[in-house]
Amino acid sequence: MWQSVLDAYHSRVVEPGRQPLFLLLLGLVVAFLFIRLSTRLIRRGTPWWPGNVSPGGLHIHHVVFGQALMLVTGVGGFTVHGLTSHTRELLALGFGVGCGLVLDEFALVLHLEDVYWKEQGRKSVDAVILAVALIGLLLLGQLPLGGFSGRPSAGQLAVAGVLLVLVVISLLKGKLWTGLIGLMIPLLAVVGAIRLARPGSPWARWRYRSRPRRMARAERREARVHRRLMTAKTAAYNLLAGAPDLLPGSAAAEAPATPATPAAAPEPVPVVLPRWRQRCAGYAEWYLRIAAALNLLAGVVAPFRDRVHRANSGDYFTPVLVTAGFTAALFAALLAVMLRRRKRAAWIVATTVVAAYAVLFALALLLLPEDREHPFNWVSAALTASVLVALLIGRPAYRVRGARGNVLLGLGTAAVGGALVIGLGAVLIRAGNAAPVPDWDDSVRYAAIRLFTTSGFGELVPAVTVSRWADLAINVLGAALFLIVLRVFFRSPHGRVRLQPEDELRLRELLDRHGARDSLGYFALRRDKSVCWSPSGKSAVLYRVVNGVALASGDPIGDPEAWPGAIERWRELARANAWVPAVTGAGEQAGIAYRRAGLRALEFGDEAIVEVADFSLEGRSMRTLRQAHNRVRKAGYRAVVRRHRDIPAQELAELVHLADAWRHGRTERGFTMALGRLGDPSDGDCVLAECRDENDRTCALLSFVPWGAHGLSLDLMRRDRESENGLVEFLVTELLLAAGQGRLPVTRVSLNFAMFRYVFEAGGRLGAGPVLRLSRSVLRFLSRWWQLESLYRANAKYQPVWEPRFVLYEKSSELPVIAIANGLAEGFLVRPRLPRVRAVGRAADDHPGGGATDAPDRASGLAGQG
Repeated sequence: MWQSVLDAYHSRVVEPGRQPLFLLLLGLVVAFLFIRLSTRLIRRGTPWWPGNVSPGGLHIHHVVFGQALMLVTGVGGFTVHGLTSHTRELLALGFGVGCGLVLDEFALVLHLEDVYWKEQGRKSVDAVILAVALIGLLLLGQLPLGGFSGRPSAGQLAVAGVLLVLVVISLLKGKLWTGLIGLMIPLLAVVGAIRLARPGSPWARWRYRSRPRRMARAERREARVHRRLMTAKTAAYNLLAGAPDLLPGSAAAEAPATPATPAAAPEPVPVVLPRWRQRCAGYAEWYLRIAAALNLLAGVVAPFRDRVHRANSGDYFTPVLVTAGFTAALFAALLAVMLRRRKRAAWIVATTVVAAYAVLFALALLLLPEDREHPFNWVSAALTASVLVALLIGRPAYRVRGARGNVLLGLGTAAVGGALVIGLGAVLIRAGNAAPVPDWDDSVRYAAIRLFTTSGFGELVPAVTVSRWADLAINVLGAALFLIVLRVFFRSPHGRVRLQPEDELRLRELLDRHGARDSLGYFALRRDKSVCWSPSGKSAVLYRVVNGVALASGDPIGDPEAWPGAIERWRELARANAWVPAVTGAGEQAGIAYRRAGLRALEFGDEAIVEVADFSLEGRSMRTLRQAHNRVRKAGYRAVVRRHRDIPAQELAELVHLADAWRHGRTERGFTMALGRLGDPSDGDCVLAECRDENDRTCALLSFVPWGAHGLSLDLMRRDRESENGLVEFLVTELLLAAGQGRLPVTRVSLNFAMFRYVFEAGGRLGAGPVLRLSRSVLRFLSRWWQLESLYRANAKYQPVWEPRFVLYEKSSELPVIAIANGLAEGFLVRPRLPRVRAVGRAADDHPGGGATDAPDRASGLAGQG
């Protein structure tokens, strides 16, 4: 089909000499779309967009640039002799750009007033669409008044005169579009002249004043047909060119503005759609999934790829987005995923692509007789049309807006990445092409083609003959680039609303009443989290948006009876922003509540909790810990355990400095079981355990957060790397012994979280199955970087009680995304970033509570600390 389209373009546009006219139309459309995008960004106040051109305070409208460009290119086309085809095409493109800029401010010229964002400014859009329609008809060979070849005959002049009369009658009846396009298509002029006039037209005033019945019929037809058409036209214009400003007297304009409060995220408004609209949206999503699977199959299986290639290069054409290649497969798959998350940007992209295919197929079936002969083409066109109709019907379902700056960042990523991939592809082509080696121009063009598909269009560059591996390599690189670009375009809002002081006060009140339920409750006070309150205000879910995942940690805070309300609010907020809802580190009671709300549970580790009453250094099983404790104590070390509020401010500041210095610039880790600050005045109930040597020098420190009234949960671990080993174990043991002796009102201590503890424990037993042994081997290999096994071994020394912790999710297909988000939040994975010049200067602002700016290395555990 594509070859047929190219042949038709060459025979109907290039050979008759209409390519300059096509480029004029292309320049007009591109200039109009660009300048509309620019003005909408300026109107919105986008900070990264250049803005208006105002030298010396004088605002220069873009109509001035359009007039100048039309003057230069128009005069150049008439005065320069011996124009080559490329020069004529360049001048036509420039003239089209000038036309787009001028027609976009047609209303300003008509009214001699800046009405760009007023209701009268819609006349500019009318002018552009009318110009595009007339030029498009000229491209298709439709000439005004039937056209003349040579000297017109009397009959041709008579027909032209009758047609002109019909056009004038249509215009007098208020049918502007019908009349003007009727100059090119006579049937429209005939219909417009015969049909009833619009009630406010000159014809109605002259002819219907004495005919009340006809005027009544015209008014009923206006209400039944034209007003509905105007409603659809208004919606389309708002989408294309932006909505006009509200009139001063309108109710919306006079509504008092309410100040925005950053304390909480906006309340999501659930939208209930009819089932038939939901099914239409689901049909479009499933079509894209099937198209992605077929594209992937065609990219891998050579016979199927060859059949798709023959279909697309012959007289057949496949349905929308069904082609051979990994790029098309990723594009369709990502569109399906983003449509399932109800993203408006994905709907716009999908509708634009499918509509373009539908128009192309309709033109092919209308203008190419050879394409109409094959039933398969009609099936492809019908499938494409059905997807377009389904997308249009399901439009109300796609309400989620993307993050600010997606468009600019996506365009920049596409431009830079595309240039790199095409350049690399050209190098591969020149290196793998059989003699003679193609020049750089042919190599770049061929690489640009293979960026999108592995089948078809190779005949456009006959000088290039490369093996299939080169085609696949370029297409895989293009697929990776396409995935990155689309990921940037479809990014969800970042969720930058953080914990506010008033929220923190309310959470502390809930922790005073219900904090003993969960050892991770105090970590909800991390200030890089957002809070979602239940309707009653008695419970809250704390979460952070990481890589498009609304990642909640621990149990909800507050009364368990109010947990379902907070969970439902959190899920509604995630749906409204197209975030993937997930929970990490939830306890069993919270896991049951989340599961009742529709999430699935997966146990992925255990928390080590030591009961003070059961802890003792006596016995054979505690010999290793007892020996390590005695060795450190005999070396002259001692433990100092105090509440944060009991430490003098100067001394606390020095300890904070030591904690920062001992981190040695390693990746900051911790989210689920980390507070993210040290030395904040509001954390006075936290406990700090110091290890001092014989010279009273601090060599290691631990910080614990409150767990109810009689519990502690380990937060921060730091030690001097040049000091003795075993200091962390010594501090933990001393704290447990002090609590057992009554010197510290603590009955239980949460030490750490051991991921996949069951795998390490059961995989090493006699008789463990092959799957368990393989899992243990993989985790032991990963422990070289993430200390998974050593963390479990270090916790097991204290003979703790193991409390299971769960990950909760909605769909199994989202587990990889959740795993990546969890790794990013905990610090196991790090995004590559450019160095920040002012990172040090901003540290105090990022942590307004004072104290250390590190997220504690809780996730790295006890292993390697002593």
